[in-house]
Amino acid sequence: MCVIGHIMDNYPTVRWFCVKNLTGHPRDMDSTYKIGDLAREFDVTLRTLRFYEDRGLITPARAGTTRLYSEEDRERLRVALFCKRIGLSLGEIHEVLQLHDHEDSDQAVQMQIKSIYATRLKALEEHQNEVMATISDLQTKIAEMDVPVQH
Repeated sequence: MCVIGHIMDNYPTVRWFCVKNLTGHPRDMDSTYKIGDLAREFDVTLRTLRFYEDRGLITPARAGTTRLYSEEDRERLRVALFCKRIGLSLGEIHEVLQLHDHEDSDQAVQMQIKSIYATRLKALEEHQNEVMATISDLQTKIAEMDVPVQH
């Protein structure tokens, strides 16, 4: 039998608790989260979660007007936020999520995700080199300004 209950702590969360059935075999435990739960957990705004839903990156179930996010939605959000943090576009994030949905079953899919990440890493490293060169130029310019002007 599955019942819905609240865990009362700092972040009340709606969770489904599945208890052993009459044969003594445990059923799968399935958790759902409200929008505020995920917003707090991932330190994002409700607007961000709604935006990701509008773009099809996450697809919560509905109970009336309440969004109920599954463990799968939570994992997709984690991946999407990682992709956002490393600077992938929405299209690239969508691509990674589509691949991520099949990652466990196919090593080729894992290699595609790895390739996307490696390409982004290379771009970030190139940007880092440009920033370091700019910092060096700026440090030189500031040091030149510290030298007294001779007339």
